[in-house]
Amino acid sequence: MSTGHTDAVVRRSPDGRAHAKTGRGDVRAELADERDRLAWLAETGLPAPRVLDWSDDGETATLTTSTLAGVPLSDLPAGSAADAATALGRFLARLHATDPQTCPFERWLAVTVPLARVRTDEGDVDEDDFDAEREGRSATDVHQDVIEGRPRAERLETGDLVVCHGDACLPNFLADPDTLEITGMIDVGRLGVADRHLDLALATRSASDLSLNPAYGPTAADGLLAAYGRPADPWRLEFYRLLDEFF
Repeated sequence: MSTGHTDAVVRRSPDGRAHAKTGRGDVRAELADERDRLAWLAETGLPAPRVLDWSDDGETATLTTSTLAGVPLSDLPAGSAADAATALGRFLARLHATDPQTCPFERWLAVTVPLARVRTDEGDVDEDDFDAEREGRSATDVHQDVIEGRPRAERLETGDLVVCHGDACLPNFLADPDTLEITGMIDVGRLGVADRHLDLALATRSASDLSLNPAYGPTAADGLLAAYGRPADPWRLEFYRLLDEFF
């Protein structure tokens, strides 16, 4: 499938068996990040596209990957949403059970909070896309909330570092439309070791937001957390949604 959030130009092969993403500048760097993570995922047994080809002339890069079977969770009908959400909760538990010592990619706060500052300073934060509770505020102002929350969040993340998808929104997971089991994950350029609440925060926000995913809703988000099987800290869920405003 070509669904997923990306600023790259995405093309599908005529036979549907491959996808190619092409981009320049920052997108080129993001494609390299995704390539490296997909190569690592291929060694783990976790379902994700396979890298078929990579080309880079120094200005424009193209990443070609295999096409995964399945339908994006965001495209499923309302009658399937509850079961799909619980399947995602189980899948995130599986992903998070991967040994973080084997993962070479870092997305913990020592990495992401400074990166949020850089994106703010360079004007790369979309202030028009802030969540409702932060509408009308500047990126600089919102980043101050991140700075104030960081010490508490860093104390808490130490015991909860796992391999996270990093952008665990519904469109980035595919499911078999009949069984509703997860068939794989896409757009993995932010995958890395982080507090498990990073994925839980974005997955439950995505499921709860009826303006984005009207088939789901808060009940589906609750089912996702129940299927995940471990309690979630409400404060950390909110903190990681705050931090995600910068990415």
